[in-house]
Amino acid sequence: MTITQKQKAYAKHVASGMDFHTAALKAGCKNHESARKFVADMAKRENVQAHIAELKKVQNALGQDSQNNQNSQDEPTATVLNAPDAPNTPKYETPLGFLTAVFNNADGLYTPKERINAAIALLPYTEHKLAQTGKKEDELDNAKNKSENGRFATLSNQADMFGSELLQ
Repeated sequence: MTITQKQKAYAKHVASGMDFHTAALKAGCKNHESARKFVADMAKRENVQAHIAELKKVQNALGQDSQNNQNSQDEPTATVLNAPDAPNTPKYETPLGFLTAVFNNADGLYTPKERINAAIALLPYTEHKLAQTGKKEDELDNAKNKSENGRFATLSNQADMFGSELLQ
């Protein structure tokens, strides 16, 4: 596939040492949400990653890497997100651990919408859905509730109500 102008600009900014999100914004993404999606898309595209690697080789060969670092000291440096030997990437053994980390926003990377989606996905692991009761059990439960409180309470339950009023 050919590389678009936006992808070339993104690759140029990333190769110069800018972090992925800022590079996406500078390349032409309108807002932070679209920049986040653009970065995820660019991480999957092999041709863009190859173009970034090629630009980095050229910059290292020409010695421009040190000049770019001096000009962009305020910008955080780029980090490889999906590298297998990156020391700061947490490894989760179960989906429960990963979803809990996203829900608790352990790294501070997730938006509120992503945290809510993680909480919704976490529910089947933590909360069990109650099974439906049958027709007869449901009638018994309703009768028990009506006999314990309200106008139709049985005598034993009414005595408890009167006893509590007398004690007050």
